[in-house]
Amino acid sequence: MRGARIAELKQPPEPVELPDGGAYAIEAVALNPLDVSVGSGVFYGGHPQLPYVPGCEAVGRREDGTLVYLHGGGRGIARDGYLAERVDAGDDVLTELPDGTDPTLGAAAGIAGVAAWVPVAWKARVTPDDRVLVLGGTGAVGHIAAQAASLLGARQVVAVGRDGLDRISAEFGADGFMVCIDLVWGEPLANALAYAVRHVCVVHFGQSAGPEARLRSADVRGKELTIMGHSNFALPRDELRRAYLEILDHLRTGRIELDLERYPLDRVAEAWERQRSGPGAKVVIEF
Repeated sequence: MRGARIAELKQPPEPVELPDGGAYAIEAVALNPLDVSVGSGVFYGGHPQLPYVPGCEAVGRREDGTLVYLHGGGRGIARDGYLAERVDAGDDVLTELPDGTDPTLGAAAGIAGVAAWVPVAWKARVTPDDRVLVLGGTGAVGHIAAQAASLLGARQVVAVGRDGLDRISAEFGADGFMVCIDLVWGEPLANALAYAVRHVCVVHFGQSAGPEARLRSADVRGKELTIMGHSNFALPRDELRRAYLEILDHLRTGRIELDLERYPLDRVAEAWERQRSGPGAKVVIEF
């Protein structure tokens, strides 16, 4: 069967012939920053023994035709992932998908969708009273988070990149923002807090601008700042499934939109480099 392997860290995967696989026929594998981090040897959790098959999430079909989302079990992180024509998988990593789901959308909705939906809907619990800043809002996760906040009725939603301080000031003015969905940490968050209101809530789940942030005491104490962290890895399996199905429903019905970039397996190296460049869309390999 065909698949892809990473033979050397920091190098993209290449199509290869693999031993015959398992019971699930893979139809789509989404690429994520996590995959690139693991493949580059910089992920804090390490990487599988080389050479390895990447891919932390996928959509495949059982022999009876049932479409399932596969994620977890250390696949693509500690052991071979899902980027192969067929795989074996236990029930603990499966979520059955609604009839008619586009496999590519189903794969793309997983890690990115949950990472955006849970901070906005479950942790910040955005309401129509809120003015929301999505900091680091130019990528796929940020786009989903901004749309999720709008879907929940937020009175104002502003999504900016890590260099968007001037826009934060211009958009919120003297009113300030009440909720910050933070994907970047570091100096951008520290600077943005100058435009936050009292009792501002920050939900943090990314550090693309740096692993440390020097926050001013005046912003923490004077504004009685609340910071909550989020990690998909910390969600219990039943909550992960529930969050995934919630965001997938919004995507399937068009209430939230997600740009997809579809690549065949033969172009997996190109797709990998596209993911490495930080696209605003979701990059997906289709079988």
